[in-house]
Amino acid sequence: MSQSQLPNFIIFGSTKSGSTSLCNYLLQHPDIFISEKKEPNFFLYDEGSTITNKNGKTIVYTMDWYKYWFRNAHQKAIGEASVSYIADEQAPIRIKSRLPNVKLIALLRDPISRVYSHYLYYKRSNKEAVGLDLLKAIENDQKIGSPKKYFEKGLYYYYLKNYFEIFDSKNIKLFLFEDFTSDPLKVVKDIFTFLDVDSSFVPIVGAKDASSGIPKNKTIYNFIYKDNFLRKALRPIVRTLFPNREKRRTLWTNLINRSLSRPSLDSETRKILLEMYKSDIIELQQLINRDLSKWLS
Repeated sequence: MSQSQLPNFIIFGSTKSGSTSLCNYLLQHPDIFISEKKEPNFFLYDEGSTITNKNGKTIVYTMDWYKYWFRNAHQKAIGEASVSYIADEQAPIRIKSRLPNVKLIALLRDPISRVYSHYLYYKRSNKEAVGLDLLKAIENDQKIGSPKKYFEKGLYYYYLKNYFEIFDSKNIKLFLFEDFTSDPLKVVKDIFTFLDVDSSFVPIVGAKDASSGIPKNKTIYNFIYKDNFLRKALRPIVRTLFPNREKRRTLWTNLINRSLSRPSLDSETRKILLEMYKSDIIELQQLINRDLSKWLS
């Protein structure tokens, strides 16, 4: 398999910032390919590492394993999206060694909103203890070596400075989550230009990622969100009624959002989190030359 069939771009961060929607918008372009496997996470590990995933399957992270996910790629822009790369100190070194000229794209979300969304996602998935508040969840996570990296994944400056030291800045494109939510088409077209594909192409950008939240009713939520017999039976009918994939995504995410409640983050917790992130945000402003005063308010 030739080097040309390896990625020439990577969406590398951050979590809970709209990367799924971004990938769906980009995939509509005829000159863009994104790996079939969502978040291959290849560069989180040394080559040859053996990992057992959450489904109990053992994966050996070899270059042949990585190349497999791009076997059908023939497009001009070939990419993957592994948003955990942004919060791994070794990832940029591994990426540079294998893909020295790769282009890097990230959406950055206000770290306080991001960590709260991350926490609600785990609550929704029953991966966080009932009654455990966010600050305690962060504290517990750090005590056991930060497997969820609740707090760490919001330290954008701390991790991004490594990317700017290792890669040419012209190969790094960063957008704020606010940019993406307020004008997704502009962001997507900017990325088309960055990837050197036809920027006059207009994708459908209506569907957004489902919000994080707590299910109002577990039974209804599980029916909408998880695979079950009735959902599978309805799938061909929905595809007939809504042949456009993005319109189906819009319908699905709207249903999920309606099934969730999103309790607001209390002001005292927000104040504590802001103090925890403040110095990193200030340094990030200088690194990316963007006004982040809204994140500091």
